[in-house]
Amino acid sequence: MKILFDDSVDVKGIEKIPLYIEWKNRKLRVSEIDRRSYFSLNKKSTIVLPTFDELNDFISKLVPVKIFLPTRPFGFLKDELIFLSSLVYGISVVEEKMDAVALSLFLNSGMPLDKDISFAKSATTYLLFSDLSFLRKNDVISERKASMIVTKMINIVKFSFGRTAVKSMWSLKNAISSVIDDIDNPSTIALRYSGREKTVESITKEFSEKFGSKVSSDFMNPALASIYGHDTLTITVISEGNNG
Repeated sequence: MKILFDDSVDVKGIEKIPLYIEWKNRKLRVSEIDRRSYFSLNKKSTIVLPTFDELNDFISKLVPVKIFLPTRPFGFLKDELIFLSSLVYGISVVEEKMDAVALSLFLNSGMPLDKDISFAKSATTYLLFSDLSFLRKNDVISERKASMIVTKMINIVKFSFGRTAVKSMWSLKNAISSVIDDIDNPSTIALRYSGREKTVESITKEFSEKFGSKVSSDFMNPALASIYGHDTLTITVISEGNNG
């Protein structure tokens, strides 16, 4: 049984569906882009999905295959993949109730795949510094949810077990305090950023002082940065007790 993911999910040693980033009228495979160069030069990139024929040609050669999709941001791959699975025997599509960061942590953890639901229930991701109009355009948040937002200075977009919520704060300090207050007994806190390195360093320090060695930080997946926007930050929290 082959396992596939889209390029928004960082998993070691497993093949991915070939998404592209379009930049200056060229199409580049996400996996071929150097991350430091990408984040300094590629601020207005967009994701280009493979065509149905490209998906069919790529995936049909791998059957039997199981495809794991995060709730966001590449849920719009779902329709073509489900249609393909109805035509070709041996293709199954698993829609996880986790964002791409949480799904990456789960798949890299080595936990049995049948623990996905319990892991999803323990995982929450917070997105900071996002442009709400950009997120609406990319179907990360809906128009209905966005109409309820009172725009202040910092918006916190919260992904939890397939649900998305937005909370507006007056300052970054208040936003970070709100996230920290929301965290209960974490076993892992993973920060992923696409720019704002000095800001992220101070945020990482604040989380490390509060939660110790449970905190780590790294670059954001380039495909995620193309959907969430440049200079954004995700804070993914895995709570103890539900992920074993």
